[in-house]
Amino acid sequence: MSQKKRIELLGIGLLLILICLGASMRLIKLDDKEFWHDESFTALVLSGRTTIELKNEISEKPCHFSELTKYRTVNDYSSFSSIINVIGEDEPGHAPLFYFMELLLCSALGTTTFNMRLACALISLVTLPIFYWLALETYQSKFTATLATTFASLSPILIYYAQEARDYSLGILFMTLSSALLLYALRTSMRAAWIGYAISITCGLYSWLLTTVVIAGHILFVGLTQKRSREILLPFSLSVAFSGLLFAPWLAFLSQHTANFKKAYDWIQPALSPGELITVWLAIPYKAFALFGFKTPKLATPLLLITLMEFSSIALAAIPFKNPKYIHLSIIAVWLVVFAGQDLLTGGARSAVFRYQTVIIVGILMLIPTLIETLWKRNRIIKTIAFFALSLVVGIELLSDQYMLNCKIWPDKAIKMRFTLPIAEHLNREPTAYLVTEEQSINPTELLDLSYQTHPDGQLIFRSEAKPQPVPQDAQILYLWNPSAQLITDLRTRYDITDDVDKFPYLKRAIRK
Repeated sequence: MSQKKRIELLGIGLLLILICLGASMRLIKLDDKEFWHDESFTALVLSGRTTIELKNEISEKPCHFSELTKYRTVNDYSSFSSIINVIGEDEPGHAPLFYFMELLLCSALGTTTFNMRLACALISLVTLPIFYWLALETYQSKFTATLATTFASLSPILIYYAQEARDYSLGILFMTLSSALLLYALRTSMRAAWIGYAISITCGLYSWLLTTVVIAGHILFVGLTQKRSREILLPFSLSVAFSGLLFAPWLAFLSQHTANFKKAYDWIQPALSPGELITVWLAIPYKAFALFGFKTPKLATPLLLITLMEFSSIALAAIPFKNPKYIHLSIIAVWLVVFAGQDLLTGGARSAVFRYQTVIIVGILMLIPTLIETLWKRNRIIKTIAFFALSLVVGIELLSDQYMLNCKIWPDKAIKMRFTLPIAEHLNREPTAYLVTEEQSINPTELLDLSYQTHPDGQLIFRSEAKPQPVPQDAQILYLWNPSAQLITDLRTRYDITDDVDKFPYLKRAIRK
């Protein structure tokens, strides 16, 4: 065996160890973090009940947090049909396949935070060998495919979604699988491959609507790089058309809930200035390798180097023209037009939404080995630079993973009203206290987040606009969650109110005079 072959095998061995490490991280501390607002929506969908039903019940009279259990567990109301109904009412931007899978798992094992997240972790584990296959189809090199899989295995964004009870991990799986099947079908022209491709994009659409961006990228890729021959265009067109036909019923369903769709996504409509948008876009590349807590000046230089490496990799991927890497370049280009272009021209903050950036980040993960592969083919000095670049990327990923896994709350969720742990700590210390909330200040489903952290006997008052229930006369201690000025004015006659409890401006404490 030649020395070059031994070095390559040693490198693959080390990369496999890192892949196993990244895979294991998906299963570490699954139920350790706060079960946050979006995950509570998953639990609500599984319960078969809607936000309106929750609001109507808790606005009738003071209640205990234990009474919210039926809104976050699988029960007699839970079924495939009830899931579809709740999605239409509360989550019209999502698709049903993930929730069907969660329902089957939780029906068998129980509706716990661990089990709901376990489904996503297992999906993410299955994605890793698919990622390897896609990289192998892209680079035609086992070493480079292993390198790409290493980056994906350690990528904090993939570990993040592997531990969040949402449908994004399943969407990422079918994004990756459909691209791998398309490259395989184009290379082999096998009928089974085209059938598999059609099935994968159909499942992708029923998993996550962002799959439409991937399909558009595939259309651009085929149009740019493939010959206009019947052997290619016919099976590809039939696959896409077949998928669209199968997805048509869901599109018809969504058309009946357009008002709910607008209501559910009005939070991403505020426009960002061109300067703010550029800042958002420049931060996207390094998110593939570094998330959360890395805003200190000490890490500015490494993150800048990684960003430059990514831009270089994207540029190198375009050479030579019409190579397989164009499938990732095409998807990135479509995302830029659909999200970044739309925000720039018509206003909005769609491109700033973290989950929507996943498509472009997965593409970057797949292209970053291009630079290292190119450098490794040069002389010994350049190979040293390639090794340094590889070490830098892996090191930053490991630092980010360690930081994220040790957090008690998703670091980017520790903002304003969604920071429920401090509220739960106060309520648990003072079991006779009431938590007072208002419909105009919070979404009632945010109370489901809190119910995971708060003692079941904790007391809750939810004041809806239609039924602003009064505070009981015997209530001695109140905690006010983001109260309105009118509520504070009304309570000051009977209570001494402390502002900014624990320096959190949205939480106030009221004691009976």
